Amino acid sequence: LSPEQQALVKKVAREAQMEERALWDAKSAASEEKLKAAGVEFITVDKKPFYDATASVREKYGAQYADLMKRIDAVQ
Repeated sequence: LSPEQQALVKKVAREAQMEERALWDAKSAASEEKLKAAGVEFITVDKKPFYDATASVREKYGAQYADLMKRIDAVQ
């Protein structure tokens, strides 16, 4: 493919990715509401205790994986 065609494929693929995410989020929300209406109870987990419990692991390996850890924190 030419550079222009490659750029177009990347652009359209990104647009499709964003559309798929929006559709997935909408379907997930609708499904959750349907389940709640049927009596299913959802429990929200407090992640902080787990994060705190793994502090020593981050301290031990943090320098080695600093870039990865920053990227993970950025998406949360």
